[in-house]
Amino acid sequence: MARPKSKTSATTLKMTPEVRDLWERCAAEEHRSLTNMFEVMVRLYAKKLQVEPGDPAPEAKKGAR
Repeated sequence: MARPKSKTSATTLKMTPEVRDLWERCAAEEHRSLTNMFEVMVRLYAKKLQVEPGDPAPEAKKGAR
């Protein structure tokens, strides 16, 4: 089954050369593009924090008290 088409947005990141190198090495190790590696890392970290897509930002949660 084909993946549903979704819109993407471009983002610019600034990082140290050391972090960029780690990112590139991790992507190469798993035969992933940098974009795909970034998405995988963000999703894994969000899972660790138990954050789901569409959840309100932490600032919004504070105001709900």
